[in-house]
Amino acid sequence: MENPVLIGVLSFVALIVILFSGIPVAIGLGVVALLGYLLIYGNTGVAAMVPFATLNSFVLTAVPLFIFMGEVLLQCGISERLYRGTSRWVGGIPGGLLHSNVVSCSLFAAICGSSPATAATIGTIAIPALEKRGYDSKLSLGSLAAGGTLGILIPPSISLIVFGSLAQTSVGALFAGGIIPGLVMSSMFMAYIGYACWKNPALAPGRVKTSPREWLLSLQDLWPTIFVMGIVLGGIFGGIVTPTEAAALGASASVGIALFLRQLNWRNFKTCLANSLSTTCMVLFIVTCASVFSSFLTTVGTAREVSGWVIKAGLSKWTILLAIYAVMMFLGCFIDGLSMMIVMLPTVLPVLERFGVDMVWFGVVVTVLIEIGMITPPMGLNLFVIQGISKKSMGEVLGGTIPFFFIMLIELALLSVFPELVLWLPRQLGSG
Repeated sequence: MENPVLIGVLSFVALIVILFSGIPVAIGLGVVALLGYLLIYGNTGVAAMVPFATLNSFVLTAVPLFIFMGEVLLQCGISERLYRGTSRWVGGIPGGLLHSNVVSCSLFAAICGSSPATAATIGTIAIPALEKRGYDSKLSLGSLAAGGTLGILIPPSISLIVFGSLAQTSVGALFAGGIIPGLVMSSMFMAYIGYACWKNPALAPGRVKTSPREWLLSLQDLWPTIFVMGIVLGGIFGGIVTPTEAAALGASASVGIALFLRQLNWRNFKTCLANSLSTTCMVLFIVTCASVFSSFLTTVGTAREVSGWVIKAGLSKWTILLAIYAVMMFLGCFIDGLSMMIVMLPTVLPVLERFGVDMVWFGVVVTVLIEIGMITPPMGLNLFVIQGISKKSMGEVLGGTIPFFFIMLIELALLSVFPELVLWLPRQLGSG
């Protein structure tokens, strides 16, 4: 078989069939790639070099450090303090604690970097409080599933770190580029919640007004999160440390805060290490297997052939981008975001580079597309996380996320029409 495009199509078809059989995504990617090498070249020699080349990366060192940082803050009760503190600030406006869901997810995202982890952490705390006060179930679950997706957009973000490593793009610039889109999306979520609850107050009963004194007292709950954010993001954007060094500083700061608050003991420290190791292995195993799959498509020439075909066809930049949006949204229904990104990049990056597409902008757009996949059935991870925590039906969770899905599409359109929403801050900070 000498047609690279046909090989690529058959590889994707085989991958989808394997995934529907229940085999984990990482294993499916690796199996398809290795079988492809064997059938076409008779050996897997090239594939054997990919794992080391992929993981021998200073940038990827930040992944386990950021995971450990978030795990320490989670195990030591910082997430409960965070939710309690934010509820005092936003509990008195239409929507009440539903705004706390979004704000807490936004702040926890800045110390976590993972969407499912953000949704699970805030959801575990928020759902009992919301049920106790009689909040609308669909809106509550939808705000948590959608708010959790902010974990990969607001820095530090594991997805942006992996994108920067693969696309040879500054991770600091990507982090800066994700801030304004993250704040815009959070604001749109809160605007929708506020409007829905103003129109129908029964959705969020029992608003609690907070005095200025309580606002000040809430800083006792918020300072650990703000302190870690300041060290990590301030160090990166101030040009003091690299993202990997900032991850090490953040991990150290989280341990220091946990000790200061007397919340860290040997038992939960071992839990932090074990959970961090498990999550890191899962993430990097996916990255490695997806890289093997991508190397196979690159070796057989699929990426080169597709790029040449697109250029010869005379398609416009926006036609190509819209096609990429559609394909990634479709793939997001079936495979996790990291796998989707790593599989797609070798094919689309050569095409986009010929059109002069800014990689910082594209990295943030890809992250938004991954976020959409997080709440898109049948494989939306955040849907399963929130459904598992709440014990509600999947239909109820899915029904609550539909308005937020369309808000994300609006965000995608805004970033496409106004790329400066992504690019302005990196330029101001000199992070490019």
